[in-house]
Order: sequence, then C-alpha cells, then structure tokens
Amino acid sequence: KKEAIKKMIYRLATEKDISKLSELRWIHECEEKKYPEKCRDDFLKQCNEFLLNGLNTKTWVYWIAEENSILVANVFVCVIRKVPKPQMYFDYIGYVTNVHTLKQYRNKGIGTELLSYVKDWALEKNLELLFVWPSEKAVPFYERAGFLEHNDVMELML
Repeated sequence: KKEAIKKMIYRLATEKDISKLSELRWIHECEEKKYPEKCRDDFLKQCNEFLLNGLNTKTWVYWIAEENSILVANVFVCVIRKVPKPQMYFDYIGYVTNVHTLKQYRNKGIGTELLSYVKDWALEKNLELLFVWPSEKAVPFYERAGFLEHNDVMELML
C-alpha cells in the first residue's frame, strides 16, 4: 500500500485536467450502469463545460491523484457559501461528491490519502464542515476518514 501512495501526486486540478476528469466521470458512471457509446461524446462535452464553469467560478474544486500523468482518483468538492450572520459574513461548507478511484488502483490507500488532502485543504480554507451522501458500500470509507452519521439533514425528494 505505501509503495502505491509514494508514487502518487496529490493536487488540485487545473483547467488542463478538465477533459481527463470528464473521462474519469464517464468511467465512474459506466461502472454502475452501461451507457451507449454514442452518448459518450455528448456527455464529455457537457461534463467539460460543467467542470470548467465550476473551476472558473470557484464553486467547485477537484482534487486528483495521478501517477505518471495518469489521473487515477478524484474527489469533487462544491464550495457553498452560507447566508451571512452578524458574527460571520463569510462562512462556507463543502459538499463532497464524485469520489472515485480507477478499479486497478483501489484498496491501496490512494482514496484515503486523497481524502486527507481534501480535509487539510478544507481546514486551511476555514470551511465549517464537509458533508457527503455516500452509497451504502462507501459508508465505512467515510467513517474511517472521520465522517459521522449523526444526520441533521432532512430531504424532500422531488
């Protein structure tokens, strides 16, 4: 496990990473459900636009793990500004989503290490908290990273 982590570069994505992030998103989505290949180009175009807009508006940050210039894992964080309070005009929370590691790199500690970079970044940026809506199978991963399941969130599915 340690050897795999040593080779990895963990960093924030830049504009030059957008198309690779969209490719990883396609791979991630196709693991759960098979989409026709004919949808791929349109999906990548839309995803590229979404990711680039998020980067340019600073509403999204994308953390990546890469080895030899190959993106092997990512974590997306939507930075949400909270409504101002008299004691705090600028307060932010982070929505963690699209946490994904390529199959051949899983169970080597890469996702855990990448998430630790995300947590350090969130502390540095003074985010109040990070939250995630994990799949059932991902709950232990987030618990190991310190996420707790005492949920005050209520949902209204539309």
